[in-house]
Amino acid sequence: MASWNESDKTRNVHLRSLRLALSQVLDIICLFNWTMNSDPVARWEEILRSHYWDDLLALAGSSPNKSLYVRFSDLERCDPVFAHELLERPEQMLGAARAALLQIDLPKDAQLDRVHLRITELPGRFRIGQLNSAHIDRLIAIEGRVVKADKARSKRVSSAVFLCLRCGNVFLQDLTRVDRADPDIKCSNHECGRRGPFRPLINNSGYVTAQKIRLQEFLEDIKEGVPPRELDVELEDDLVGRAFPGDRVIVNGVLKFYPRKSHASKSTDFDLFFKSISVENMGAGV
Repeated sequence: MASWNESDKTRNVHLRSLRLALSQVLDIICLFNWTMNSDPVARWEEILRSHYWDDLLALAGSSPNKSLYVRFSDLERCDPVFAHELLERPEQMLGAARAALLQIDLPKDAQLDRVHLRITELPGRFRIGQLNSAHIDRLIAIEGRVVKADKARSKRVSSAVFLCLRCGNVFLQDLTRVDRADPDIKCSNHECGRRGPFRPLINNSGYVTAQKIRLQEFLEDIKEGVPPRELDVELEDDLVGRAFPGDRVIVNGVLKFYPRKSHASKSTDFDLFFKSISVENMGAGV
């Protein structure tokens, strides 16, 4: 029995070493493929196949989950340059991720068109009072306490996946706020950036469940007598109902702005809001 246990332990050590070596090989393959092909859609597909294949199969099968959660540390370990691009150009890079999900061939009669890719565990966190114009349109993590949660509502969304006929780039375009009469759509490939011609591959339109919550700075992070700052956060689909008043949360997403409405004059002031990608609950607070 003792010799069998020793052999079993040795076998387990060898298996762990083999898994580690295989993971390192896959990371090298990922990095090599990205340097050879800078197409973000193809890069996402490579990363998802090599690191999240089992999760994709579960989502394509009977799993009720609508989201694929990707740790930022996985992306950074696989390719620091790609991970940095995600932080700097999140909407374009996440659009490429959505296009990659639609292109992946699965060994089942299923598609990933309803699956959201959600990034978690971003490096660093910002307090609401630290946010400024430099953070707009970047992928960041903010922390705070939920002080208000509106009722869930239906929200109309419209998007399409396009093929750029000039460079061959496949990208996802949000059409919800695009003027259909005069659409200003540009190729997401920064080396192209042309306004067409495009060929629509997939059109998605319909309604999703949405919810607005309000975050407030932690009281322990501000000076006595200074009112805590607040920020509205938009949640969609399976993120709705994930945060309640009193919860301390980390929200990963993109800081956006909209012009402040003024009936008296044309205002140049703007209000900030946060477009969430994922929510990490830190537990109930005071």
